[in-house]
Amino acid sequence: MLLSELLTKLTCGDLEGEELDEAVTAITAAPSAPRDEWIDSDAQACTVAILLHLACHMASSDKLDELHEQIQDMFDEFPDFPYEMLEDSGGSALPYFEWLDTELAQRAIEDGGYELIQIDGNGSDEMDALVVYRRDTDDIIQAAALMGVTIRRPLTYYRGIEAMVGKRPF
Repeated sequence: MLLSELLTKLTCGDLEGEELDEAVTAITAAPSAPRDEWIDSDAQACTVAILLHLACHMASSDKLDELHEQIQDMFDEFPDFPYEMLEDSGGSALPYFEWLDTELAQRAIEDGGYELIQIDGNGSDEMDALVVYRRDTDDIIQAAALMGVTIRRPLTYYRGIEAMVGKRPF
């Protein structure tokens, strides 16, 4: 998959024309461009460039309710953050991501629904997330991996954590 196709899928087709061309050029040049000292690999340089050029298409926060507000702003009508659900979960984020996945799947049904993905590697504790068409998620993850960029489903990640919590020796 071409980088332009990846960026198009990451933005559900919203990134186009000159803006898309500029992003492709910058991301392609990122490994050889001067970089901050905390960027320790070409893959991380690409990740940072992707994050920079997709910032207006992302939700980004280190707090779940703030991340949710940004996701909520992407839609005309979207439910408020389910604070009670999080309180009842004993601090686990899994119930929220399961609920969010169901909410996103119910939108853009003609295009297969939406799904939340996360781009890793920004060098901070913030979650950088994008809402993408569910049908494109596997292709996005695979194409990004070929560039050394880690994209994952938060729902899968938190299910893995929940599964491991019960297996840790105390």
